[in-house]
Amino acid sequence: MSNNNLKVSSLLIVLTCLLPISIYANEKSITISVGGAAAGGGTSSLLLAEYEHALTKNFALAGRIGYMKYNYSEEEYEEDGNGPGIQVSAKFYPGANALHGFYFGGGLGLWKMDGDSTDDKGTAWESQNNFSTQSAEIHAELGWRVGDKVQFAPSLQVGTFLSSEADLAQFFNINLGVSFLF
Repeated sequence: MSNNNLKVSSLLIVLTCLLPISIYANEKSITISVGGAAAGGGTSSLLLAEYEHALTKNFALAGRIGYMKYNYSEEEYEEDGNGPGIQVSAKFYPGANALHGFYFGGGLGLWKMDGDSTDDKGTAWESQNNFSTQSAEIHAELGWRVGDKVQFAPSLQVGTFLSSEADLAQFFNINLGVSFLF
């Protein structure tokens, strides 16, 4: 087999594999959501912008950019921080169409936080620190899309930060969004 035939054969194999994906890859959405959580002495608030693209009739990929602000406090320790992040998610829609109805999925993210902490708060040994940290996270999510071209899109994310200098660990966020399909 000549080099040109190998290239053409390889291209045909790749296109054949992508054909089932491209047939359903016509619906996309932009979602703007706000969210937050309060648990275990901490609070957080989120602002997220998401682009989602249906790859098949039941499967979609999403990319998000966001900004998070949090505060954590216990007896002698206090921490607050904020910063930007990105997330990628895979979503499965068990109903008839991706980007409509109930979904579940999961993903990964990376957040960069700047913050302040106070150790031994209210004692003679009180100390304050500033920090910058990057933290990877992994999450699972559930959500529902209600509507046709403009949708109400509530969702729930549960996850954990994998590495961080900040006192970030498990999280549970409730997000309320508005999606625009095109």
